[in-house]
Amino acid sequence: MKSIKELIYFDYEKAKSINSQLSGGLISEITRAIENEGGFDSETGIDIKLFKAKVGSSNQEKTINTEKIELYHELLNQVEEQLSSKNVLKNLNDCFENNGKSYNDFILDLPNSTYIKVNGWSSFEDYERFKRIMSNFNDIQRLIYASVLESNTEIISLKKQINDLKKGLKKAPNPKELSRLKAMEKNFDEIMEKVSDASLLDETFIERVKIFLDTFTPNRLNFRLLPFDIFPEFQILANLKSEYLVNGDFENLIYTYGSRPNIKLTVFGIISSCPQPTDNRVDHNDEFLGYNDDELTVEMTYNKAFRSVFSSFENFEKFFFVPSFPKIAVNPIAIYREVVFE
Repeated sequence: MKSIKELIYFDYEKAKSINSQLSGGLISEITRAIENEGGFDSETGIDIKLFKAKVGSSNQEKTINTEKIELYHELLNQVEEQLSSKNVLKNLNDCFENNGKSYNDFILDLPNSTYIKVNGWSSFEDYERFKRIMSNFNDIQRLIYASVLESNTEIISLKKQINDLKKGLKKAPNPKELSRLKAMEKNFDEIMEKVSDASLLDETFIERVKIFLDTFTPNRLNFRLLPFDIFPEFQILANLKSEYLVNGDFENLIYTYGSRPNIKLTVFGIISSCPQPTDNRVDHNDEFLGYNDDELTVEMTYNKAFRSVFSSFENFEKFFFVPSFPKIAVNPIAIYREVVFE
């Protein structure tokens, strides 16, 4: 079976590493060609960002970029073929639909898998974009609803007073006038909400949410995929690195596919987390179970206390893309749209 792939995300470094381990250099000419096209020594690797087409770029640059993408496809195809030939890569859609196992047996067998390829409905979750939208949410509503209420005399009067105050504060900042401005803006918001469908968020709440996200999800770009329509609770989760988005940054991606694409995409990678109904892991804190508190040395007491703090952090992290049964996490090598043909 052959296919045409529209690459969205490609981790060249991972693919090159797998290639070198599987082939023993048999297809190293592909990786050398990629690096040579970029003018890099093979020891220095590659910076994919340099090969994205730029506005106003020369025909030569566009040609080089096109050749890179072609070579990426060749490397990706050969890595997938090598892993499949060694029975290391599993197509989860085929495994579920054609192996005759029940859904429960399929889920329980997943820990025996390593590299997987799976197709389904997906979504991209960019936390930086979410914070940006949230920060500007109230101003956007003010722009939309205030313009609709231009015939409201109270709104018109307040807008004029606010604008005049702002102009005056630019010329001569004054704490008293600044407090007056804030009071007038709050009054403006209350009137707008009363006479329209606007619903503004509390500014303190917005700041606290941003602090929370900055602490636990800095620069996070997540990918979520649902392979089976009848079992939406089974999902594939992946954390993406923005530099490996093939066609530019995330904004370019959502303009093309949307943050929740309405066509199915494929992810290829290695399973990095596969929770089960019963957690069989040994807890590192179990070493203290055999001691009473008065038997612990000072060093052991501090060690136990700090480990408990780190353990509590795990509960916070579960809110943000840490998989729980039956979801699994994948360290992605490639994400693409695939057109399969015989």
